[in-house]
Amino acid sequence: MTADRKELAALSPEERQAVILEKVNAAGRVLAAGLAQEFGVSEDSIRRDLRDLSDAGLVQRFHGGAARLVTPALDFHRRETLHAEEKQSIGRAAAATIPDGATLLVDSSTTVVRFVRSLSPALSLRIITTAVDVAAAALDHPLADVVMLGGRLGRLTRSATGAGAIDAIRALRVDYCVLGTCGVDHGLTLRADDFEDAHLKSAMIRAANKTLLLATADKLGQAATYEVAPISAVSALFTSSRDTAILKAIREAGVDVETV
Repeated sequence: MTADRKELAALSPEERQAVILEKVNAAGRVLAAGLAQEFGVSEDSIRRDLRDLSDAGLVQRFHGGAARLVTPALDFHRRETLHAEEKQSIGRAAAATIPDGATLLVDSSTTVVRFVRSLSPALSLRIITTAVDVAAAALDHPLADVVMLGGRLGRLTRSATGAGAIDAIRALRVDYCVLGTCGVDHGLTLRADDFEDAHLKSAMIRAANKTLLLATADKLGQAATYEVAPISAVSALFTSSRDTAILKAIREAGVDVETV
């Protein structure tokens, strides 16, 4: 056992939890198995540490680890006012890549609403969505055939969720899936704050030939509770981020990246 590991193994539970909290806040998320090896203690001990940190409101637990706390979710209309210019530029850039005759499966996101509003009025499109605000924006497009998938509406996402919506998506095959995201963590995993929204996004990705991800700069390197998919499931990322390290890693994962 190395000196560093001996020192870590000698920590009290309270001291160990303080170190773990620092690691979570620095990296965005940690895994129990890795921490157990690093500290030279059992996974049961680490799980107790993570439970204690979660009970204290300091981390968000997930199966096998814990993530940094994210800021409380804002309602949809409040989110529309944040980073408005960035969202408009991202939406416009992504909309410019859509060809005539495409079928789009469109997620619930304030940035994605900007995308829909930026689609050329000369395009003949089919827009399929579970999101109320996306459907309303799509109805303003003069040539779009708009299909609204049903289900129980979530107030946070303003979108249909649940088994019915996912079953409807599984029956589809579309040209493009267009997604927003709560975060892409440092492990290059798309994540969501809402459990059902995470499953919905995953189903949308699987139903599409190509997936376009629209993300403002603050979403890259951001942890959220529920896993959606690895970044390699995305065809192209449109973002305002200038974080060269994470953008390089995303490109190396096989994703086309366009910064605006």
